[in-house]
Amino acid sequence: MKVSYVLRNHAGKSRKIPAEESWQWHHIVEDEEQANAVLTDLKKKIRENRLQLVNLFVDKLSITDFQKLKVRFAYKGEVQYDDQLSPKRIINQHEDAPE
Repeated sequence: MKVSYVLRNHAGKSRKIPAEESWQWHHIVEDEEQANAVLTDLKKKIRENRLQLVNLFVDKLSITDFQKLKVRFAYKGEVQYDDQLSPKRIINQHEDAPE
């Protein structure tokens, strides 16, 4: 399954992404453990760097598959969707690869 999302530094307070830029991540996730690790890391990046979550997509996963995997993603913030957003950087990353 593929998980993709964009993180945007709209407030200009992030140490990871330059002010007013958006970066996109693509992860290839093979099982429940990897999915939970990717989503936990995502929440950590958002919280620690004060970023906005934009265009979160989970590909090739039916609703029954999602329930079987027991993947948990509890995010209290708003997920924005923007068709016009053009990320400055695209990062293709497998869960096991170093960042």
